[in-house]
Amino acid sequence: MADQDQTGPGALAERTRLDPLPRWPSVAPDDLVLKNVHGDSMMRRLRRAAAGPFRAAVDVQALEVSGHWIQHPVTTGRRIAVTGIRGGAGKSTVSTLIAAAFARFRRDRVLALDLDPEFGSLPLRLGVRPGRSATDLTRVAVGTASFEEVETRLERLGERLWALPGSRDFMGSGRLDAAAYRSAGLPLSRFFGVTIADCGAGIRTDLHRAVLADAHAQLLVTPATPEGAASAGAALDWLGRSNLRGLVPRTIVVFTVHSWTGSRAFDLAGARRILRDAGAEALLLGYDGHLAIGTTIDPEHLGYSARISAIELAAAALRAALRP
Repeated sequence: MADQDQTGPGALAERTRLDPLPRWPSVAPDDLVLKNVHGDSMMRRLRRAAAGPFRAAVDVQALEVSGHWIQHPVTTGRRIAVTGIRGGAGKSTVSTLIAAAFARFRRDRVLALDLDPEFGSLPLRLGVRPGRSATDLTRVAVGTASFEEVETRLERLGERLWALPGSRDFMGSGRLDAAAYRSAGLPLSRFFGVTIADCGAGIRTDLHRAVLADAHAQLLVTPATPEGAASAGAALDWLGRSNLRGLVPRTIVVFTVHSWTGSRAFDLAGARRILRDAGAEALLLGYDGHLAIGTTIDPEHLGYSARISAIELAAAALRAALRP
């Protein structure tokens, strides 16, 4: 992690990279990756390096604004739910990216919380082995425990980043449900300035309702396709008709691109106009060669656009979480 005195918005505009996260124990699927691919092609990196000294002032200004929000102080911990209608949209990728961004630039603790009751990919994306889950914490009085008491049950990933990666021992501590979240996951967030909750697919289960009811903001992740946009619209319509309608203006739809040509075929501006009418914001996470591998995310290998997107997504999520 960088020295804390160098984390102001001005410094952020000069450093768009994210610090390398610690080298965690290898996760079995990584053994299937032949090489660590960089997010940008070599030609794109050369062009970016050549154009670096002439970067437009508007880019610097945008990073200044994002820097202000990503570092914004909070009086009580903010909970950001990352959801998606279907699996494979990129929820765990988005969760990992914003967790790394928050941990890089904030001065308080950050938690990445795995709330997928099935076999979610957050542990893989973070680079940790599945361990204890929120169901294990139900045996602890988290609401009255000290941080030192609960920290032993978490994975520490850096100076300011912790994770509760979830368990794949389905014969063990029991299924994660709404009661387990209210008993352990929710009170756990009081120790952290920002908690990112990576949820399973869907938004209508009892567990999702429990998470969303106490979330300060939602990142709704969906593919950058007409079908993905339609699914996001349907989800917002459902939220608007439910007792969770207050979350709609604090929802950011994150469109994810899964191929080089995907962003060219998708009308992001049109989707933004439609979602704006529903009261939600929309952002794009473009294609990145490193993210597309589908294994542990190494910030050193992210492309320039992905690094910028991580910062912008984190800033937008916290801005939404701080709305009245």
